[in-house]
Amino acid sequence: MKLSIILTTILSNFATTTPNLCDLVYTAADGSPYTDRLGQTLSRYCAWAGPDAPVWDADVCCTVDSDGAACTAPDANNRCFDGTRYSCDHGEEVPGGGVVCYQPFGSMCDQGLCIQAPEERPPVAALLTACCSPGGVCIHLTSETIGDCQGTFLYCGYGMVDVDGYLECYE
Repeated sequence: MKLSIILTTILSNFATTTPNLCDLVYTAADGSPYTDRLGQTLSRYCAWAGPDAPVWDADVCCTVDSDGAACTAPDANNRCFDGTRYSCDHGEEVPGGGVVCYQPFGSMCDQGLCIQAPEERPPVAALLTACCSPGGVCIHLTSETIGDCQGTFLYCGYGMVDVDGYLECYE
């Protein structure tokens, strides 16, 4: 019995958990994380993506700085030679051997906030993240507009942003 307690104590003292890269989030001047109405935060280093983001569910080795994170998969022996080890729930390998981690958000279309694309298609952008108010008004979310969000963070796969930053998402 005493040996079991001693082993459990020793293991718990040395056990560490790998921090999740997506948990490094944008914060306000007072240090509190920006959150939406659902309590979702916005990762600084994971790419914002839709609900179908590929599952990675493994660790990555990342060098993080003010410009972003450069991540790779651990080597064949699960070691990181460059950077810090982080966990990554959603992500994929990219050309050149790197790994991009994703932070998935719900779809604007699944929330009934998408419209039929106009027949004369305006210039559109793909892969947009928005802050949508309860009334359905959505603004394009950027690191500069995060503090203005009074709604829910959602994802648009195909839409248009007007000059005022309002986002229309197309079906």
